[in-house]
Amino acid sequence: RFDKFSPRYQDVYLVRPVKAEPAFEKDVQPVQAQLYEIGQARVTPHRLPPAPPAAGEGLGQSQHKDPLFRFFTSVCVLPPAGHLGSRLNIHCGRGTFGKEGSTLPAFEKNWYYVSSPDALADLRAHAGEITAIIPFWFGITAQGGLVDQADPEALEAARTYNLPILAIIHNYASPQYGPLIHQVLTTAGARHALVENILAMLERYGFAGVNIDFEFVPPEDRPYLTAFMEELGARLRPAGYLTTISVPAELEDNPRHPFSGAFSYPDLAAPSDQVYVLAYDEHFATPGPIASIGFVRQVLGYALSVIPVSKVKLGMPVYGYDWPETGGIPRTLSYNQAVALAERTGAAIRYDPTAQEATFQYVENSIRHIVWFEEARSFAAKLSLARSLSLPGIGVWRLGLEDPAVWDVLAGVDP
Repeated sequence: RFDKFSPRYQDVYLVRPVKAEPAFEKDVQPVQAQLYEIGQARVTPHRLPPAPPAAGEGLGQSQHKDPLFRFFTSVCVLPPAGHLGSRLNIHCGRGTFGKEGSTLPAFEKNWYYVSSPDALADLRAHAGEITAIIPFWFGITAQGGLVDQADPEALEAARTYNLPILAIIHNYASPQYGPLIHQVLTTAGARHALVENILAMLERYGFAGVNIDFEFVPPEDRPYLTAFMEELGARLRPAGYLTTISVPAELEDNPRHPFSGAFSYPDLAAPSDQVYVLAYDEHFATPGPIASIGFVRQVLGYALSVIPVSKVKLGMPVYGYDWPETGGIPRTLSYNQAVALAERTGAAIRYDPTAQEATFQYVENSIRHIVWFEEARSFAAKLSLARSLSLPGIGVWRLGLEDPAVWDVLAGVDP
């Protein structure tokens, strides 16, 4: 039978009876001693409470005459009991859930989050249009500890809208922390401590899972990064938490590459529930597109040749870079900053039809600058590519930087 759990999200999951046995909820008066299976979730029908279910209230059966609306649930009781392998699509109070990768999954519109006023305002304005947030909140220590940088206001907003959170575990996104990640990954005790501290953090906060975002990992640490992900997945999966990782763009496997050599796509994908392929920063030290459509297509072509499509999320940019014409480290721009800069300098913005990205040039203090940036058209092109390849979702870097018209583009995407 098909049961519709959420008219708001139009999520539909295949429900089939398994076997009759006593209900596992001790505080429930069962309507029938019958379990239903949804993916790996066992659903025990019981009497409809007087109000919509909240977290921990378990499951319910309505008396609606239409069988499509017969069952509802808030199912936050299920993952701790070991009945679900994923919490990402469990929304307490929303009455919708589905095990990751189960029948008819929704297309996930996930956004990275960095604590800032613009990001917080964006989160509050668009929380209802986001599947999950991936916040840059937990740094690591040399002993395998976590530095809690969670933003209380963002956390409150996410909980208000029942947004699942995949907390980023990071090494501070700076080259100077390469030695730190080397020490943690290559020291068995520190690696074990980090895994245990991640699990304890998830249990304390009740997040859906984590996203591992280690940068500047020495190429020679490739086997240790893989070992860490294997140990993490083995610890989190039985507890019902998602193990995800963000990986840099690769066109082929090159273990000697100074930035991406430590990342073996197939080996890291095996213990992970999701792999966010960050198909951007095509140009960084020299001016050029952030993520031309051809580059994104190549990156995904390689990724999908070694990772199951069900695990791949496309990492999409919504920012821009401003370079001196001679190159060097660029200045990061939001969409609004890029447009304002063009207006202030009198530059004409041009949409490059080959790269499918916006660009302009200007002169300031006798220095010519080249700007490339993402906007709604370039975003739509990448989103269309992701959909054509049947990817199950995207991860957008980051809230607060985007062209406001991006939300109109996303609104046109079927769940």
